[in-house]
Amino acid sequence: MAFSFGFSGDDIDIDDSEINNDFTDVPSQHVGNSLPELVKPSKHDMNEWLSILPSQVSYNKLAIKNALAVARREIFDIRTQLMAEDSAGHDNEELIAGIEKGDIKPNFYEGGFKTWECSLDLAKLSLDEDILKESPDSPTDIHIIELGAGTAVPTLTLFAHLLQAGPGSQRKTIFTFADYNSDVLRLVTLPNLLLTWNQSRTQSAVSAASTAPVQEEELDITPELIEEFKTDLVQRGISVNFVSGAWSPEFVDLVFSGDNSSRKTLILASETIYSPASLTAFSETLLALLRRSSTTLAKSRALIAAKKVYFGVGGGVDEFLAVLDTVCGNELHVQQILNVQSEGVGRVVLEVVPSTQY
Repeated sequence: MAFSFGFSGDDIDIDDSEINNDFTDVPSQHVGNSLPELVKPSKHDMNEWLSILPSQVSYNKLAIKNALAVARREIFDIRTQLMAEDSAGHDNEELIAGIEKGDIKPNFYEGGFKTWECSLDLAKLSLDEDILKESPDSPTDIHIIELGAGTAVPTLTLFAHLLQAGPGSQRKTIFTFADYNSDVLRLVTLPNLLLTWNQSRTQSAVSAASTAPVQEEELDITPELIEEFKTDLVQRGISVNFVSGAWSPEFVDLVFSGDNSSRKTLILASETIYSPASLTAFSETLLALLRRSSTTLAKSRALIAAKKVYFGVGGGVDEFLAVLDTVCGNELHVQQILNVQSEGVGRVVLEVVPSTQY
């Protein structure tokens, strides 16, 4: 349920000071009666959250590849808004502490405000995805779902790539951003979506070859900007959903609520398997999403980015594969499509597809 990034390749330029690359600060007590009750899944209205954005947002740009860039709201800007809300009577003390210390608190805050490593692996890989390629003769509607979205760099990479193609497509595209914490979706994911759209609109990007730190910028959030954003999405056939809460059958129902059509579906997840306590729920949810989205007319697949081992936490790829095999049996086919061993703990991206499609 947590996410983020750090990739040190020629095609990606990022300020390493904003990347969290290990989970050593995570409390070791993952199970027990003392943990808060799991957050119930909820679906959120994008228009409501857009209406309460601050008048100005500070952000930086993250180059992915070939001058394609996504935008990320600055951590200090998120902290400032949380502190202002806390002063106004909202209890944001623990969320603020999560930002300050980099902690993950199981069943309360799962790290979505910050950038963890594997998401950039997934973002770079997603640019080669066939899902955005469109046949002019028979356009296929698509659904992109990011589990544990947080700063949502993998999905925003696909979003920015889609915007580069310009309007005029006849297909419909749904982006579903899902995270355990609704505050993460409200304060990070949605602003990043708006910021990425704005930089595409203004053709403001950064060179992927640049090695200089990405500079902070500010965007004035006006009613006119919000209306232009919403209008442009409609004209492009893009709709956006936000779902928060724990992985569960109810969570799956909300992801697909109001959408019964056949769509080509891609599920993205990064750094979601670090906790052994949540592996079964994640595996069951992944299986349910693939079952619901896979039809004879539209295929579905998932890309899971993770470290091979999460020291101090207990999770990792081997543990995940063992649980997935127990939950799914022969129903899913898994293969490794990326293996990064250049530095630190090894990282991989796994492709998961229904066995009937393989």
